[in-house]
Amino acid sequence: MRYLILLLSCIASLAVWAESAETREAEIRHLEKLMARVAQESQSTYQEFLMTQELRKHEIIQVPENVPFNLTGRSIPVPNYEDLLRRRKEKEERMEKYTADLDRLYTRYKELESERQALFEKIKSLEQKPVEE
Repeated sequence: MRYLILLLSCIASLAVWAESAETREAEIRHLEKLMARVAQESQSTYQEFLMTQELRKHEIIQVPENVPFNLTGRSIPVPNYEDLLRRRKEKEERMEKYTADLDRLYTRYKELESERQALFEKIKSLEQKPVEE
C-alpha cells in the first residue's frame, strides 16, 4: 500500500512538473510572437523615420525660387511677391511638420525598442528559470 501511494505521488508530481514546463514553454512562445510583432513595428517606424529624414533633408537643400535667371536677354515675368511669401511659408510649415514627425517617430522607436528589450529579458529569465515542482 505504501508503494502504491508513493507511486501515485511520483506520477502526480511528474504531471505537475510536465504541466508547468508546458505552461512555461507556451508563455515563452507567446512572448516570442509578441516580440516579433514589436520588432516588426520598430523596423517599420525606423524606416518611416529615415524616409521623413530624407524628405526634410531634400526640403533643406532645395533652392528657393526667387527671381528666375534668364540668359536669353528676353523679358521674363517677375514672380508675384505674395506667391513668394506663400511658398516660403509653405516650406516653413513642411519643415516644422517634418521636424515634429521626426521627433514623434524617434520617441515611438525608442519606446518599441525598450519594450522589445523588456520582452527579451523576460524570455531569457523564463528560459533560465528552473521548473518549480
